[in-house]
Amino acid sequence: MSFDDLRNGDRLMAYSGHLLFKEGGLQMNTRNRQLEFLRENSSPTIQHLLARLNEDVAAPEFQKNYQALRSLPELAYWKANIPVNISNETILGSSDGCFENAFGKLLQFGLNLDDILTTEQMQNCIGFLETTQNDDIYTSLARYVVAGYLLGAGSTSKVVSKTVTDRIDALYGFVSSSPFKHDIYVDSIGTKLPKSYQSKKLVNPTLYENGELVLPFIHDIFVFGNIQRHIPNDYQNKIAAIVDYVCDPKYQSFDYGYGVVRSSGNKLHAMGWSAHMPLFNEALSSEYFKKGLIFRMGLFSRFENAAVKIWLNSTMKKLANFRIDEVRYCFAGALLPETTNSYFLNGRHTSLNENRRQKNGRIIESTFYAYLCDVDY
Repeated sequence: MSFDDLRNGDRLMAYSGHLLFKEGGLQMNTRNRQLEFLRENSSPTIQHLLARLNEDVAAPEFQKNYQALRSLPELAYWKANIPVNISNETILGSSDGCFENAFGKLLQFGLNLDDILTTEQMQNCIGFLETTQNDDIYTSLARYVVAGYLLGAGSTSKVVSKTVTDRIDALYGFVSSSPFKHDIYVDSIGTKLPKSYQSKKLVNPTLYENGELVLPFIHDIFVFGNIQRHIPNDYQNKIAAIVDYVCDPKYQSFDYGYGVVRSSGNKLHAMGWSAHMPLFNEALSSEYFKKGLIFRMGLFSRFENAAVKIWLNSTMKKLANFRIDEVRYCFAGALLPETTNSYFLNGRHTSLNENRRQKNGRIIESTFYAYLCDVDY
């Protein structure tokens, strides 16, 4: 099924019961009208995210809406899925019960740290960071996910902050001065490849010789978007440089997921988790990328970056047939997946707690994602 098939087959079908919105005068641009439509029709999650995006958290309605958000059954579901015991195995994985997915969803919803973790869970997270080291690719990623998500939710722990800033420093050092930053592959890593990996490229072991892969993950993009306004200016500048590197066509030409790496015990893995931008080039335009497209656009929309804006504007134009009027969108279900036991950062949990059993629920969520991504204003 192609993107055109999605547009023609699933778009709008018979939305005769259109939601109404106020015209508000000809002087209102589309973005303002989208905001008005969303404020008038959305449920607590999107209301909360809009208030945070527009720095409207001092309004009396903000706390009242936040209490309504905390009471949603969807939040109770994700909170119940956060593991008590913290280890590589409970942090990383596709299960809804893995930390990266359960905490990730609650962070996306904009919850405060105290409303995400119990005291025991918080202590276990800090304990994990204090008793582990970046001596393996997956351990370093697990440590970073825990620390980055905690910092994004408001943690003031020193070990949390240091873990995140160390990661930013490592990435910045690589993108700013490494001779390998645009030459990440080698012909051999001294180990015979299993047949299933023989078609994949080999990532230079120099890039993870200290146990941490110094290539950006999609986890970095998610964390950066949540912390960039709350860290010192010098680290904001480093994040900007890392995002510049990711947006470079040379980076976007790397294989999706990078390729094969070798972890502890001489085990080989197909890495995954690269920070590619769907539809950026022909290789990134296959059907595989449609399910993560809208979510990933939302992740990148948080950065003031010229290349990001060009990509977002170009991609929104390709999605124009999902626009049902000047203000509202209704993306195909395949573009807004909500799939149990699937990776959050692969864009498989896009629900924002509107009622998708009703047609208007998908319109509201689609319009919110479009509001995030349509930066041509």
